[in-house]
Amino acid sequence: MFNFSDILFVLVLFLLFFISVFLFTSEKGKRISNFLIGSFFLAICLNLTDSFLLLKQVYFQYPSLALWGSSLLLLCGPFIFLYTQSVIYKDFWFSKKKFVHFVPFIISFSASEASYLAAGAATQVEILKKIIERQLPSSVYMVSSIIYFHFFIYLFISLRAVKRYELAAANQYSESKKITLGWLKTTIWFFLALMIVSAINGYLSFQSVGNIYFVILSLMVFLLLLFIIFVLFKALRNPQIFSAWEEKQIEEAIQVPKTAMLQQDNEKQKALEKLQKHMQTAKPFLEPELTLDELANQLSIKPKMLSQTINELLRQNFFEFINNYRIEEAKRLLTNPKDKKITVLEVMYEVGFNSKSSFNTLFKKATGLTPSEFKKNNLQ
Repeated sequence: MFNFSDILFVLVLFLLFFISVFLFTSEKGKRISNFLIGSFFLAICLNLTDSFLLLKQVYFQYPSLALWGSSLLLLCGPFIFLYTQSVIYKDFWFSKKKFVHFVPFIISFSASEASYLAAGAATQVEILKKIIERQLPSSVYMVSSIIYFHFFIYLFISLRAVKRYELAAANQYSESKKITLGWLKTTIWFFLALMIVSAINGYLSFQSVGNIYFVILSLMVFLLLLFIIFVLFKALRNPQIFSAWEEKQIEEAIQVPKTAMLQQDNEKQKALEKLQKHMQTAKPFLEPELTLDELANQLSIKPKMLSQTINELLRQNFFEFINNYRIEEAKRLLTNPKDKKITVLEVMYEVGFNSKSSFNTLFKKATGLTPSEFKKNNLQ
């Protein structure tokens, strides 16, 4: 009989499979990125399918068909990491070197399948019973711990890659949506948290509280369902995370802040004076999609020189520098506008912001007040 947890499980499996097919066949976005994230969700789907069939004791009639999905978590880490790279780098491609990431899965799958199939039907049934009763030898759980640890490592290095991108993008773009890979970070952090809970749940199954194992498992499935519905579908409908960076460009961009202790020379000082004068007279910051390259072109300065000038002499990245000017302009308009009926939203667009949340966050960080509060307190 199917209970509520079973229905929940089947629904999650269906949605994961649907998402995978959607990504494999979608014409929108970056093909290689769609393939990698689709493969990630398919691997999770197949792993959960194997577990579900085991918990429902379907395999007891055909024991030789069981446990084929036990090693699939070894694919999830590489897929999410390679997907992260494909999102960040426009020159990403699936080279032969990247296949090394899948060697642990190939070894684990081959070894576990060979030993399990060689055990014979009677022994296989006993193994399946012990898995359901959580009575396997500790060595088996040690292997599971290694698999979890493998996934954790890939999630952490994926987060590190995102962080490096954000550091580089903050020195190139003035728009927050081009700097923060929100949906990607949310996905990585969600699965990191889910794997931590899963690892703790696996440990508890050894203890006297092992009877809550299936309760926590049902909760995890429910959280996965919520994630798919409220986060994943929204992200797939509104893809905004594909970048136009090459890997070497990011490496160069993140090196800029590391030179902050270099001696200020005359060339940078002259560049700073020229920059500040241009910001006051031409107000290039009013352009919503202003980039470092565009500003450097306006000043006839090399982008690298401009970035170093802002980082070293002002101790800011490009994003902070431009948006500080936008906030100051917004404060001026809100304090003494030509039209007393001007709205906060109109001011936001006029000073170069495209995102209300970004505008509110940066404005409050600079003034301690929201734009609406500031307008109310300072309108003359």
